[in-house]
Amino acid sequence: MAFQTRNQAAAVVLTATQPLARKGGKRVRWTRRMKAEFLDTLAATANVSLSAAAIGVDPVSVYALRRRDPAFLVEWGLALEQGYQLIETLLVGHVLASGGATGPLARPDDHPPIDFDAALRLLNQHRAAVTGTGRTRRGGPTPQRASDDETNAAILKKLAAIEKARDVA
Repeated sequence: MAFQTRNQAAAVVLTATQPLARKGGKRVRWTRRMKAEFLDTLAATANVSLSAAAIGVDPVSVYALRRRDPAFLVEWGLALEQGYQLIETLLVGHVLASGGATGPLARPDDHPPIDFDAALRLLNQHRAAVTGTGRTRRGGPTPQRASDDETNAAILKKLAAIEKARDVA
């Protein structure tokens, strides 16, 4: 059993040394080469779905591996950060080359172009997540947390109402 990479000539025979993942309902074993190919594509695109497709694995399998493998989690974070830096560089280059604030961003590699607006939204969401600023949620008011005193007061009020209802009945 073998999987096909983006480079069809570089088929890799799977070994029983790595955790299993699902590929279209079939079991797939992770190899170092699969992980490296995924991380390289992630660093080039900052796109998990595209990176998973490059190695022929469902994104769910990649997320499962990230949960199980702490070393892969660290490498994932580094690759994703490189991907964000690349997208930021492409955005700046596009604007400086008088590309304006529209159209696709030209890429020097064989990956598909990135839409300017989508790249800008992605970077804004990433920056908000990293700095803890801005709204990363969609719609609705910002959630507020009650203090311990407010929570205790609300519970006591509810208990008093329940006790009063029992006395009336």
